[in-house]
Amino acid sequence: MNNSIKGSLSILSGAFLISFSPVFVNLVSIEPTVSGFYRMLFGSIALFIIYLIKNNENPLRKNISKFIVLGAIFFSLDLWFWHRSIIYVGPGLSTLLANFQILILPFLALIFFNQKTQRIQIFSIFLGLLGLFLITGQSWDIAGNNYKLGVLFGLLTAISYAGYIISIKRIDHNAAVNSDPIFNLLFISLISAGLLFLFSIIEQVPLEIKSSSELIWMICYGLFSHVIGWFFILNGLQKISAVTAGIILLTQPILSYVWDFIIFKKVILPIEYFGIVSVLLAMIITIKSENQKS
Repeated sequence: MNNSIKGSLSILSGAFLISFSPVFVNLVSIEPTVSGFYRMLFGSIALFIIYLIKNNENPLRKNISKFIVLGAIFFSLDLWFWHRSIIYVGPGLSTLLANFQILILPFLALIFFNQKTQRIQIFSIFLGLLGLFLITGQSWDIAGNNYKLGVLFGLLTAISYAGYIISIKRIDHNAAVNSDPIFNLLFISLISAGLLFLFSIIEQVPLEIKSSSELIWMICYGLFSHVIGWFFILNGLQKISAVTAGIILLTQPILSYVWDFIIFKKVILPIEYFGIVSVLLAMIITIKSENQKS
């Protein structure tokens, strides 16, 4: 199995795990910024322990890349914008808007890596977007009074998401810094936790977990959706292009729909099934083109 296939499977595994994020968030009654903070906090604790066991050294004594700091800023903004987009336009449309990152990534990849996008990849991008529109288009009907603000937050989520992926890819292109996914994710988590903590102070929301069940869900959110999920994604990003990674990550909102159907009894319309097929087809085309390029 070559690196491109390994990278694609790694990112697909990560997308599977982070697809449970909205499930964990929906199971608690915690403020959006606060749930994001606890995701980063519990994730940081787990990553610190894992790094100590794996490397037998204190990671806080090592230098970090400026792109880790930049990635953490983008990631904390991603969480902040995404949670608010959900409030104003619902989980379906906010997820669609967030995944506009696949249209932004090719331009950023060209600017930072001089990485030209293949025609077949451009086709798969629009095929994937078509699938997302078919899946989440019904969300337009429940936009509400704050529709424009929700759309703006969703687009800002997409920009932040794309900036985060590009920042991580910049780390991999700089051989002078540590490129260990656990190390990178640890400091991204620590910095993001600090930023979200500052956001909660500015918003004047208490860092309160009201019950033991909410504490368990937040720990699961931090461990599975963040630590393990993003470890797979960061590992995969070292092996394939940012554009391909972005398209494979489109499986995250599709899987979130599946969990919504299974856990929360969401009704899936026939047109949404066509959307799922379109995104899966876009994935297959992109992975094949990445394999040929390699």
